[in-house]
Amino acid sequence: MPPSTDEREQIPAAHALHLAEVAAALGVDRDRLFEAWGLRETEVADPERAIDLETVQRLVATTRRLTGEDGLGLYLGTRMQIANHGSLGFAAMTAPTAGAALDVAMRFVTTRTRALALRHQVVGDRGALILEEKADFGDARDVVLVALVVGIWHIAQALTGRAVVGDVDFAFPKPTYARRFEALAPGRVRFDQPITQLVFDAALLDAPLVMADVAAHRRACEQCERELRGEQELASRVRTELMPSPPPDLPSVARALGMASRTLKRRLASEGTSFAAVRSDVLRERAILLLRANHTLEECAGALGYCDAASFSRAFKRWTGQTPGGYRESSA
Repeated sequence: MPPSTDEREQIPAAHALHLAEVAAALGVDRDRLFEAWGLRETEVADPERAIDLETVQRLVATTRRLTGEDGLGLYLGTRMQIANHGSLGFAAMTAPTAGAALDVAMRFVTTRTRALALRHQVVGDRGALILEEKADFGDARDVVLVALVVGIWHIAQALTGRAVVGDVDFAFPKPTYARRFEALAPGRVRFDQPITQLVFDAALLDAPLVMADVAAHRRACEQCERELRGEQELASRVRTELMPSPPPDLPSVARALGMASRTLKRRLASEGTSFAAVRSDVLRERAILLLRANHTLEECAGALGYCDAASFSRAFKRWTGQTPGGYRESSA
């Protein structure tokens, strides 16, 4: 995806403070770091401040040079706290269950950034949280994604008060620091995968949260609604309608959303996408989870609405560049 100048494709400046904490722990003087960054600490201390992705790349490159540490994301993720995310964080931590907290995160993530999107899939006893990159993070890509994955696992354990075990897929090549995931990651870690996702026992979605508070959760969600500013992207609403198995067709989704098929196609085009592209994303993500759960090709085809295994196999190769068998071998 090419870089975008959209001002919404930023991340909260608070993450720069966390990066400074990591650098200090690795022996870099804080004043020297901010001087090298060309920033004042007060500029990133404002909780309402955001930084663009070009700045993110510069800060990461400078911090890597000064610390000599490539695996900054591993350290950065352990410092992520749900309370750092304002109303969104408060709404998530006071939700009744982990699944409700995840729903809040997916619905309101755009109040924090539009550079990333969150989606989830559930197939049988397996669940997956998919991290979609909506912008180009450049050389900082691995740091951002690793920090987010590690941070989510740490936050999930803090909110549920129990160990969370699962697997992680990254859609980037294996980095030099990959072996160090053994000490931090919750399960198996794979690289060069079609998507970046966390895969876990779906029963986790029903786990109660230790800080659940019905009244506080309602107030926080109301505040998130006010911050959302404008209606939800149509593509996100279409993905929600495509959740049944097999996913419905274009006319059915258009009717569910109260509009004509031509109107739906036109509005999706205005968002830079199409019904076919959104549906392909949903099918690809579900197919990967089905294959990980050891479903046969015939079962995968039926669940996704294909007439036979051969049709499903061709579609899967088109989505990922791999055959279903090749994906299973590479993920073993």
